[in-house]
Amino acid sequence: MFDLETNIRAWADRLRLSEKISEDDVLELEDHLREEIDELKSKGLSGDEAFLISVKRMGNITSLSMEYSKVNTEDLWKNLLSDASKNQNYYKDIFLVLVFAIIAGTLAKIPNFFGLTMDDLAYFKNLSFFILPVTAIYFGITRKIDKKIVTYVASVFLISLVIVNLYPSYSPNHTEVLTALHLPLLLWLVTGIAYTGKKWKEYKDRMNFLRLTGESIIYGSLIVLGTMVLVGFTAMIFETISIDISDGVISNIGIFGGTTAFMLTIYLVEKKKSVVENFAPILAKIFSPLFLITMIIFLIVMVYTGSNPSEDRNFLIAFDVMLVLVLGLVIYTISARDMNNRINIFDYINAALIITAIILDVVALSAIINRLTEYGISPNKLAALGENILLLVNLTGLLWYYGKYFKGKIQFKKIEIFQTKYLTFYGIWFSTVVFIFPVLFRFQ
Repeated sequence: MFDLETNIRAWADRLRLSEKISEDDVLELEDHLREEIDELKSKGLSGDEAFLISVKRMGNITSLSMEYSKVNTEDLWKNLLSDASKNQNYYKDIFLVLVFAIIAGTLAKIPNFFGLTMDDLAYFKNLSFFILPVTAIYFGITRKIDKKIVTYVASVFLISLVIVNLYPSYSPNHTEVLTALHLPLLLWLVTGIAYTGKKWKEYKDRMNFLRLTGESIIYGSLIVLGTMVLVGFTAMIFETISIDISDGVISNIGIFGGTTAFMLTIYLVEKKKSVVENFAPILAKIFSPLFLITMIIFLIVMVYTGSNPSEDRNFLIAFDVMLVLVLGLVIYTISARDMNNRINIFDYINAALIITAIILDVVALSAIINRLTEYGISPNKLAALGENILLLVNLTGLLWYYGKYFKGKIQFKKIEIFQTKYLTFYGIWFSTVVFIFPVLFRFQ
C-alpha cells in the first residue's frame, strides 16, 4: 500500500544528502511539494498519482542541487559553524542556547548549597536532572511541540526527581549506583518524546531521534574535548603567576562549560541537520569495518588464550560495554542509511557485526549465569543479566529482519520500524532498574 507521508519524507531525505541544499531550503521545497500534492488530490487524483506528478513538476534531485549550488556555495565547515547571513534567527537561536546552558549550569550548582559536590554519588545520581529537563524545554520551544506533550514530559521528570531522592540508600549502595547509571538513559528517552512531539509513535521520527543521539555523541565528544583543553589551559596560565584556581573557578568553568557544550551540540546537530547528515554515512562506513575486524580478532584471541569472562568481573563489564558500543554503531549505521539505496557491501558488514555481537552476548550471558550460580543474586548481576537478554533479543531481531531484507521479502524500513519499536523495551527495563530494584533489594 502506498504511504504518502513516508514517500514525502524519503524525497526530502534525499535532498538532505546534498550539501548544496540547506535545511531551510529542504523544508521550503517540501512545503511546495505538499501544496502541489494537495492541489492534485483536490482534483480527484489518488495519493500516489499526486505524488509522482508533483515530484516530476518539482524536478529531479540532481537538478535541484545544481540550482541551489548557485546560491549555497559555502564549504562544509563554514555551513556547519557560521551561516548567520542566511538564517535570520541565528542570533536568537544562539542566545537561546546560552540562556538554557546558564540555567542548566545554575541548577547544577544548587546541590553545592546542601554540601554535595561532584564527587558525591547523590550528586552524580541527580546529574541528568540538571540538563535534560532544560533540553526538553528547548526542544519544546524550538520545535514548537504541543504544550500538553511538554507538560507530560515535565511531569515525568518531576516525579522521577522526587522518587529517586526520597529513596534511602544503604551500604554497599549498589542500587543507588545502578540508578545513577540508568536514570540518564531513561530520561533521555523521555526527552525524545519532547523532541518528536505528537509523532513520537511514528518510526521515522523515532529514527530521527536515534540519529540525533548518535550525531550528538560524536560531535559532543569533540566539543567536550575542546572544553577540557580550555579548562586545562586556564589552570595552566594562572599557575604561571602562582595563582591556584583549581578549586573554585575551574569547577565553575567545568560546570557551565559542560552545560554550554551540551546545549551547543544539540543546537549544531539539530539546526545543521543537512550538513551533519552528510557525515553520517561516511562515519558509518569507516567505523563499521574497523569494529568488525576488532571484534573478530578479539574473539579469536579470547578462544586461543582460553580467557573466561566469568572469572573476572571487570572483564565482564568491559564485555558488556563493548556490546553496547557495537549495538550503538549498528543502530547509527541503520539511521544513517538511505532506505532508497540498493543492498550493498556495508549492509552485509552491518549484518556481520550483528552476528559477532550475538556470539559475544551469548558468551557474556553464560558468564553472568555462572556468576549467579556461584555467588548468588545481587543487584549488579541481575541488572547485567537483564541487559544482556535485552541486547540479545534486539540483536537477534535485527539479524532476522536483515535476513528477510537480503532475500527481498521486506523493505529496509521494516528494520527501522523494528528498532524504533524496541526502544519501548529499553524504557521499561531502565524504569525497572531505577524504580523497582532499590525496593526489591532493600535500597542496598
